[in-house]
Amino acid sequence: MIEGKKKTYRTYLKLFISLVVISAIIYFINRFIDRLLFVSGEHPFKGVFATDPGNLTNTLGGLGEVVTAVLGVELTAVAIIAELAANKYSSNVMILFILNKINIFVVTLFVLTASNTILVVNTITEDFIPYWSVFFDLILIMISLLIVIPHLYYVFNFLQPKNFISLVQRQANRILKQLPPAMDNEIENLRNEFYDRIEFIRDIGINSVTQGDSAVSILCITSLKELTVDYLRMKNSFPAKWFLRSGKEYLDPDFSAYSEFVIDRIEKSKTFVERKVFRAYDLLFNISRRTLRDVAAGVLLNSGLIGEETISFHDDGALECTFRYFNSYLRFAINDHDPRSAFNALEHYRVIGEKLLDVNPLKVEQIAFYFKYYALEAQKQGVLFILETTAHDLCLLNELAYKKKVPNIRELLLVFLNLDQPIEDTNHSNEMSLIGVRIAQVKLAGFYLLQGERKLARLIYEDMQVEPRERINRIYELIYTTTVEEFWEITPRGVNFYYLPPERREALKEFFEWFEK
Repeated sequence: MIEGKKKTYRTYLKLFISLVVISAIIYFINRFIDRLLFVSGEHPFKGVFATDPGNLTNTLGGLGEVVTAVLGVELTAVAIIAELAANKYSSNVMILFILNKINIFVVTLFVLTASNTILVVNTITEDFIPYWSVFFDLILIMISLLIVIPHLYYVFNFLQPKNFISLVQRQANRILKQLPPAMDNEIENLRNEFYDRIEFIRDIGINSVTQGDSAVSILCITSLKELTVDYLRMKNSFPAKWFLRSGKEYLDPDFSAYSEFVIDRIEKSKTFVERKVFRAYDLLFNISRRTLRDVAAGVLLNSGLIGEETISFHDDGALECTFRYFNSYLRFAINDHDPRSAFNALEHYRVIGEKLLDVNPLKVEQIAFYFKYYALEAQKQGVLFILETTAHDLCLLNELAYKKKVPNIRELLLVFLNLDQPIEDTNHSNEMSLIGVRIAQVKLAGFYLLQGERKLARLIYEDMQVEPRERINRIYELIYTTTVEEFWEITPRGVNFYYLPPERREALKEFFEWFEK
């Protein structure tokens, strides 16, 4: 702590000395030019300004006071604007604003102008009038006054959330570009700086959710996704030390709750950064599910996009991390009896599975298992419609798996057929959920029959033979009376799960004939 204070004091001292040195350099260079012109006897500015030292002194002195007053007014206005933005989004906005090079340049210009004016005014004498210094000082004063309006415009533009979020994202990317050639003793500082940028964007997103500002929240979510994708793209070039624990993880709120076992697994899978980003998503998802559903949907969408990118970069550790957080989203939604969030999470989770079919179809079995697990958990807790949604998604996965001719088509089908559980009671909601699952399985049977794949269709038939005739008739009725593809309410997916295209309904006539026989 003492060392940190000393470092801060040294920074202040360096800044003060730098301003003094620059002021002195400007003054002495101008003084030297004045001496040269005075010695030559022909001063080009002698006829421009008044030759009375008193008039020059009064004029410059008044202008110096004007510059100082304008500086005070601008600093006050800018400080109020920046503080309002900092209070609304994050205290780090103020730090970002103060360290901005344009702002530093403008304030420095005002300070140097004021100090140069003081030096010039107090060195004018009857015997020697420094016309060049007066001219240069007037130029500085004019620039200082003319720059006020453009600078205020720049400040308002800078404090737009999309602009300073983009700035933080660019800073994070610059840190990543420093990593491949970085020395071992620099890596920890770079990692801390990179983590700070992630936390900065996360805090803005959280504060925006609490204030009901969904646009800025989604902006933060998208920025974190883009930053993560850039990180995944460069990840393989980073030194090994970057992926090792630093010893500070237990002081970091994002990791402090984890046991030694979990930290070991994170280190082994090289996913500290991914965990940090998904932890931010996790927080945003939980605080927005009930109040700002569009923000929660944005979390799910961008989590899915990150998952797709992990597949493209063949990063199994990051992909497994994506799985865990999607499972957590489902768990939170089910425990909180929030079917809409689970409904949305399943769709983005399924899209990851669809992309995996091209690269690692065995991993899709893992996703299918998770689907089944959480669907049954939802059914146990009375969260309606999740079982039917899961069945619909597994149907789509099985269809695509067949089209892509993956080797584990049968295994994926068996997971799908094990999704439904025997229901002994007559509870209407449970009955309708089971019918929804069976309809999804019948849809898949129709797809197989269209492809001429009767063996797989027969597997579905054999699994459904245990169903009472009344339930089969109900399934038949729902399929053949549903002729509208688009659902009649506003939903994220927009599809009617019971709808089948005419050619598949025609193919299913053979399937239902098997029950007659």
